[in-house]
Amino acid sequence: MADHVDKRVEGSFSQGWGFALFITALAVASFVGAGLLHRATFRTPNDVTAEYRQEGGGHSPAADTSHGKAGH
Repeated sequence: MADHVDKRVEGSFSQGWGFALFITALAVASFVGAGLLHRATFRTPNDVTAEYRQEGGGHSPAADTSHGKAGH
């Protein structure tokens, strides 16, 4: 019976922390990158300098009633 007394198994809980840190850093970098890209490119719908407001003179394509007919 004395052969099963010293069968204690030590757990190794220090494995995988490098990979977990890499994944966490990748997630944080993605979040920061998306925020910077959003800040640099986002325009509110009320932006008067938007291209669609300058090209058509304020008319949207849906307001065009000519439907492609010539001589209207």
